[in-house]
Amino acid sequence: MLVRRLSRPKLSVHVSEYVGLVAALVAVWGVGDALSTLWAIEATGSIGGEANPWIRAVLAHDPALLLVVKTAVVAVVGGLLLSQREFVQSVPGWRLWFGSLLAVGSIIVAGNVSVGLAAVL
Repeated sequence: MLVRRLSRPKLSVHVSEYVGLVAALVAVWGVGDALSTLWAIEATGSIGGEANPWIRAVLAHDPALLLVVKTAVVAVVGGLLLSQREFVQSVPGWRLWFGSLLAVGSIIVAGNVSVGLAAVL
């Protein structure tokens, strides 16, 4: 008996290194920072540990507003980075700059998570 294999459709999307780095920045600085900040605040019950005075003011007004502010900021910054791709890539060390931003953002997210874990454990 002949068994026919159904081929799965292959999604072939090529994402350039630059677009991938911009997406990673949006993920770390937007999603990761916002969610880990909100979780740390929920776990501690205080906004006193927030180092950024602008974000502290937003949180004092309404914590849900943080998601709106972060979404707007990463949309603007991501859009600017994508629209100015040629310029950014002409700057020597642009990959190092992206990597540094990702490293700092990851450290901030890890700090927020550790504050939340310390509060709940």
